[in-house]
Amino acid sequence: MEIVFNVETDGLPRDEIQHLMPEFSAPSNYKDAEKIQTWKARKQEEWFLDAPSSALSGRVMAIGIQKPNQTPLVIIDSDEADILRQFWNYYRSNADCKFVGFNIYAWAIPFLVRRSWANRVIVPKILNGRYLNGNFIDLLQVWGCGTFEKASLGNIARFFGIKRKDEEINFNAMWQISPSRAIEKLKSDVLSIRRIGEAMGVVREEDSDEW
Repeated sequence: MEIVFNVETDGLPRDEIQHLMPEFSAPSNYKDAEKIQTWKARKQEEWFLDAPSSALSGRVMAIGIQKPNQTPLVIIDSDEADILRQFWNYYRSNADCKFVGFNIYAWAIPFLVRRSWANRVIVPKILNGRYLNGNFIDLLQVWGCGTFEKASLGNIARFFGIKRKDEEINFNAMWQISPSRAIEKLKSDVLSIRRIGEAMGVVREEDSDEW
């Protein structure tokens, strides 16, 4: 059985991560002090906006999970450690299944592991040496067909004619407006990942026992 999942993250409070920010130097052709300050301020804001992409400056906010023919489950809590414990316990309870996601080799799983380390949450044995065990399937890697070609979840979904809910708005922005709508968006993304996996032939179609 293939279990599909998707991870949403948020930046840590700015006062906790500001010390990690690199020193930005304006291009050498910038001479006006006001323009230099404006340039630096923009770069600093961009750095904060990118904080959710790194386990150093971000945290796990929610994880969507779906078993075949079931409504997606969303693990969300103000306590990041509790989210991580719930996810890893779910994994342990379904260790005979394949866990399918998008960009999980290079990003999602390393993020979950690193944030688990930060929160002193025990990580199950998911590594075989330096590589993930065979329980995980990364659809972005499947898309690459042995190459390093990258594509976004949105573009691949459009390639297969799969519609996503509120695809132009990220989870964090939606959460600020409507938490319930953000959760529905996460569920929609989880289902989109399943549909992509089905289209690629690496995930069984729902309501089907054939492989």
